[in-house]
Amino acid sequence: MLKKRLFILSLALLAAAPFLLPSAASEWLRRLAPVRDARIAVAERLSGAARTFSILRDLRSVGERNLALEEENARLRLQLVLNDGIKRENEELSKLLKIKDTYSRYAIIPARILHYSAVNPNRITIHFDEQYAKHLAQNAPAVSSMGLVGLVKSFGRNHAEVELITSRNFSLPAVLESREECTAILRGNGQTLSIQFLEKVCNTPPATGRKMLSANLSENYSLPYIPIGVIGTLDDDETNILFYRGEAVPLFKKGKLNHLFIIAGGSFADEKLHP
Repeated sequence: MLKKRLFILSLALLAAAPFLLPSAASEWLRRLAPVRDARIAVAERLSGAARTFSILRDLRSVGERNLALEEENARLRLQLVLNDGIKRENEELSKLLKIKDTYSRYAIIPARILHYSAVNPNRITIHFDEQYAKHLAQNAPAVSSMGLVGLVKSFGRNHAEVELITSRNFSLPAVLESREECTAILRGNGQTLSIQFLEKVCNTPPATGRKMLSANLSENYSLPYIPIGVIGTLDDDETNILFYRGEAVPLFKKGKLNHLFIIAGGSFADEKLHP
């Protein structure tokens, strides 16, 4: 280490000597090979340092441009997500308006989800304008753009508790799409819907993948032909050779619920609000 320092000091002295000595001596020293070599080495060192500094400066500039581009790309990606969300929301609202047209003789109450129950994952709280409260009744169906979501179990001045169709407390008669003679009972099992008592003759042609629609019981319980779910599986019923049991997948998706409609009959205008 000491030898290296002495060597560097010698090179520096030799390089600086022409500037410190008289001109004649300086000229003579410049011609000496060691001095010339020292000057070249110092110049190369200085040139290399200048190049390094220039590269570092360029890299910093490139880095700043990359950060700016990443920020812009992130902003554009976010805008795409928002645009897609707006598009989906418009599509959902468009489908809901068709439902409103279909059931025009009923009171159609627009609502939005406030939150899921902390103790019951199959119950949600929804909010609506209090001007519609006079039309509400227990068991009024709540629908999304996909189909039936649940039934109103209690309500107040501007909110209601809705039991989802996946709840174990849910049970509803249903018919096979385009085949009203094919009936079944759908029961919630906590996650999906259990199909009970579907006649085997209804599986020709195969019913798997077909929609199940609500069957009309009474005005204050259900409305006919609201899509509920899609038949996923059908199995033999060990207790009755004429029927199938199976599972249906609900059409609505919990994580994608946003806008809802409550469909209530006008005959419930005088119903008292639940506390």
